[in-house]
Amino acid sequence: MKESHLQMMIIIVAGVFGSLLWLLEGIIPFFQNRQGRLKHALPNLAVAALNTFLSASLSVATLTILTHIQPYWQGLKGLGLNEVFESVLLVLCYDFWMYIWHRLNHQSVFLWRFHRFHHADALMDVTTGVRFHPIEIMLSEVARLPVCAVLGIGATEILLYSLLSFPIILLHHSNIALPYALEKGLAYIIPTPTLHRVHHSVRKEEADTNYGSMLSLWDRLFGSLRQQSALQPLRLGIEET
Repeated sequence: MKESHLQMMIIIVAGVFGSLLWLLEGIIPFFQNRQGRLKHALPNLAVAALNTFLSASLSVATLTILTHIQPYWQGLKGLGLNEVFESVLLVLCYDFWMYIWHRLNHQSVFLWRFHRFHHADALMDVTTGVRFHPIEIMLSEVARLPVCAVLGIGATEILLYSLLSFPIILLHHSNIALPYALEKGLAYIIPTPTLHRVHHSVRKEEADTNYGSMLSLWDRLFGSLRQQSALQPLRLGIEET
């Protein structure tokens, strides 16, 4: 599939799925009786618009560099694997990197200065999934370049990952009460809204869990999965001291 087609699909999926989730938040909300939903959403969407422009600009440089590197170093692409298996493997590797990067954003005092902007939203909903500090966006772009270069991850794999992960990221930030059986089943594969609410808890020991972006596999493998919060009722955001 052409990269331009993937880019268009990402925009369409993000817009349609994000809008659908926002509507569902008004019908089957987890946290009920929230007022001023549009007033809450607009600043997050404004930040997202800025970051989209910033990320697109930086990605051009990143993908250009990766394109120039690949004739000399193919990483995992140099193993001669089946094309489909190769794509799956590279997407999995990229998701693992995103897990590591997210975990670093919580463990590094420097990185947390910017990532805390994402966690500061005490009224987490689908728009929180696109609320990030612009400096975090820039740092993420710089950090992923050597990782992608070493592994052989190119533009196609990055765009494919974005297409697959973006709907999941929007879902697990959403204020939607999924049916119990569906929530439980999905949690074996992806981070669900319940799991990610624990990650956005005001309690640091709970916020330092459930780092997965697309798959919950990495949290299970590395012992960072937490099924539920000890807080009743659950409180989201950052507790100022």
